[in-house]
Amino acid sequence: MDRQASDQIGFRIRDVRKKNGLTMSQLADRVGVSYITIYRIETGKVSPSVVLLSGIAHSLGEPINAFFERAQGKCILIKSEDQPEIHANKLNLKLLIPKSLIDDSISISIGRAKKGKCIDRHKNNGFEMSYIIKGKCLFKYGNEEHEMKKGDVIYFEGKTVHSVFALEPLEFLAIYFREIK
Repeated sequence: MDRQASDQIGFRIRDVRKKNGLTMSQLADRVGVSYITIYRIETGKVSPSVVLLSGIAHSLGEPINAFFERAQGKCILIKSEDQPEIHANKLNLKLLIPKSLIDDSISISIGRAKKGKCIDRHKNNGFEMSYIIKGKCLFKYGNEEHEMKKGDVIYFEGKTVHSVFALEPLEFLAIYFREIK
């Protein structure tokens, strides 16, 4: 690995660590290495092994490739088998573009819900955009209700309480634009 790529990976690890509110010592403890090892990686003085980088990524809740994409350039391919899936009782999400791949504030996913399933009332910082690929749903936003079907798009501020109820089996594309403070 060249010096510039090593520096960029180290800087990226430091950024993610700080955003997670961790000190270098805390990250070192989680990974099982010394403080000085984390320091040397973050400052680009050494390049971590794949095993160590995997441990750091896991401890920070990031896919290992999140530290490489920024260092490698503009064309990024994420194979289907490398796209993480989150299965919950009410919703299945496939993370197409994880947070930090494009930018720390943007993530893109495909969501699927069975008829009658609901994404409970919630709110978050930033904005969201959803495109209905198939099915129908009832989208509640504050006191508003919107019935959506295939081809419909909605864009909204996430700070307002919102929820989704699948009127039919539902598939949608979601883009999240998080507020970074």
